[in-house]
Amino acid sequence: MKTITLLQLGRCLICFILLSPLSASGQCELIKRDIENVRSTAIEVLQLSDTLEVFVSAVDRTRQYRTARSNTRKAQIYSGEILAAAYRAVARTAEARQRAENCGIADIDRYLTKAAGSAEKVKDLADRAFGYSKRAYASRSLSGMQNYLQKALAAIREAESAASATAYAASEAHFSTSREVLVAAGKGP
Repeated sequence: MKTITLLQLGRCLICFILLSPLSASGQCELIKRDIENVRSTAIEVLQLSDTLEVFVSAVDRTRQYRTARSNTRKAQIYSGEILAAAYRAVARTAEARQRAENCGIADIDRYLTKAAGSAEKVKDLADRAFGYSKRAYASRSLSGMQNYLQKALAAIREAESAASATAYAASEAHFSTSREVLVAAGKGP
């Protein structure tokens, strides 16, 4: 009975050893998808910030408290969506960096380190902007709403710059995942 168990264990071990390179190769191929997720999430932040700017601008132009409050609520919602996208960008960058580290591809890891730093900055700035937009919505005066939303918009404009840097670094990392680079690193087919 023990002979069969040891024999089965030996077969499993041999299969694991033989299939490990295929698994690593497949994992390294998935890095392209991870990097594209980082880039698309950074672009999502940029698109959402454009929409936020529309509502902040509407609040600045209005002289009616009710209209301003309605647009402030929409600005708060979009700043929350920007914050959520920023958190996704940080998580996706961490996943991509982990996969790049496992694959041992230095060029990709270098670019993803830059993307991670920029994504963290986006998250911090988006968090600050969300706080300002919450204060704007809680404000009981039109000037208070406008003031807080301008601070939120300033933070989002800084976040846009960092999101652009994240997208650029992800694009550079993606170009570093060409088939030739992966094959040269011994990680591709």
